[in-house]
Amino acid sequence: MGGNHTQTEFILLGITDSPCARALLFGSFLLIYIVTLVGNIGIMVLAWVVPSLHTPMYFFLTHFSFADVCYSTVISPKMLVDLLTENKTISFTGCVMQFHFFAFFATAECYLLATMAYDRYVAICNPLLYVTVISSHVRQRLVALSYLLAFLSAVTYTSCTFGGSFCGPNRIDHFFCDVGPVLKLVCSDTHTSEMVIFALVLINTVGTSTIILVSYTCILHAVLRMRSARSRSRAFHTCASHLTAVSLFYGTIFFMYLRPASSHSSLDKVASIVYTVVTPMFNPFIYSLRNKEVKGALVKCRRRMLNLSQLHTPMYFFIGNLSFLDLYSSVYIPKILLNCISEDKSISFAGCAAQFFASAGSAGIECYLLAAMGDRYVAISNPLLYTAVMSKKLCTGLVAASYLTGFANSILITSRTFNLSFCDSNIIDDFFCDLPPVAKLSCDVTDSYQLLLYFILTYNIIIPSVLILTSYASILATVLKMRSAVGQRKAFTCATHLTSVTIYYSSILSIYTRPSSSFVGRNKVVSVFYTVVIPMLNPFIYSLRNQEVKEALKRLMRGQTAS
Repeated sequence: MGGNHTQTEFILLGITDSPCARALLFGSFLLIYIVTLVGNIGIMVLAWVVPSLHTPMYFFLTHFSFADVCYSTVISPKMLVDLLTENKTISFTGCVMQFHFFAFFATAECYLLATMAYDRYVAICNPLLYVTVISSHVRQRLVALSYLLAFLSAVTYTSCTFGGSFCGPNRIDHFFCDVGPVLKLVCSDTHTSEMVIFALVLINTVGTSTIILVSYTCILHAVLRMRSARSRSRAFHTCASHLTAVSLFYGTIFFMYLRPASSHSSLDKVASIVYTVVTPMFNPFIYSLRNKEVKGALVKCRRRMLNLSQLHTPMYFFIGNLSFLDLYSSVYIPKILLNCISEDKSISFAGCAAQFFASAGSAGIECYLLAAMGDRYVAISNPLLYTAVMSKKLCTGLVAASYLTGFANSILITSRTFNLSFCDSNIIDDFFCDLPPVAKLSCDVTDSYQLLLYFILTYNIIIPSVLILTSYASILATVLKMRSAVGQRKAFTCATHLTSVTIYYSSILSIYTRPSSSFVGRNKVVSVFYTVVIPMLNPFIYSLRNQEVKEALKRLMRGQTAS
């Protein structure tokens, strides 16, 4: 990008200014985004795990789902944040990166759709030559070519869009950095850039849509010659759903990018929502989940999971809940990554309170779950009574009590903390809204508040850690009494569990057992351990080192079930 720019940041005006409408849209778009991620990632995993889906069609669908996840993720998180906060700024670099990756994955989808249409044409019109024509090398080259052409197009789009001078307004009338709204802010002449972008969009969209239409025309002709009414109906039904998705995607793109810039209106935002948010959610249902192969694969996977009886134990019940809870790293990591590439590191008061609540709740629950996982004491010290003592009802009760107590304490501490008076600096010296740096900004921290903190600290951290240490001390005493060396080695796998617990609790205790006034910058390093590192290590420490899990993974991958 050879042009000069004087703007360091832009302001995204978003979809609407109405607080009620924004709250409704946030809930709707969050649900859509979650469905998009679950649906597309599910298709990717299923196509990788199930041997019957190792075909060219599902190879292309895997990459199509990957592109859907990526270009939806480029847009949705920032849009969701802007719906919650009044500060809708985005740095110049962040805007460039958002547009580039959006253009890359959207263009890749166009070529992947054309490739998928060609694949269906060969499969239906030349079934005997299908394996030869769409060989492994051919499909890999087609996908690689799709990504290459998309990358070159995205570089050209980005250079033309951000290559001018931005010396005037910095308010983008959109919910993301799109070509039309950004070009309106350029001070220099944009005619050449608009012509280049228009020509490239024309080549990418009209070219690929022509391939799709020709392929489906040939498919339609082949279907009409089928003698079986049932085969015709099934082929028509499948092709009609695919064409519906293609029409929705290409129709909105044609509407957005093949018109003069002067003719753009408020309807552009509605059209943009369709192809950036809605279409990626529908694609898994249209292209995969309606197919009998995928339904059959889902049923098989479900049976395999249900038949992994060696993992249907209290230990793995607790580990499953711990793994789910370790997703709390999502409370921090997206904001950390955004702050790494953006000059604007602000967070709204409500956003800070929400992050604080989720962080405190999940940390408290994890403390209780780690204590509940002292079921290892019963398993090793009283193996004959293990099934009777650790019943399903007791395990469910322990997990429910962990969640209830953790969130109750989180509600209490969040309400007390954010009802304090913040009358001085608003700069939080940390990478997330944590208790010590937030409390340090308050000008009315009372003795009763400090007493509450130490009470919750004792209740959430000290008591569970004492229970854990007592359990492992009893386990150690039992292990030392064992005569079998093999039994001792097997029981000493508790050492890895204890290592994780030690790192987690020591980092928490080092931060939260001191007055907030003594908070220093080095606490950030300690915070990284329990917010980012520990959630990454836990699957390896608690599960992937276990022989049962290794065997279960092997059976799942081989398509076998436990006897």
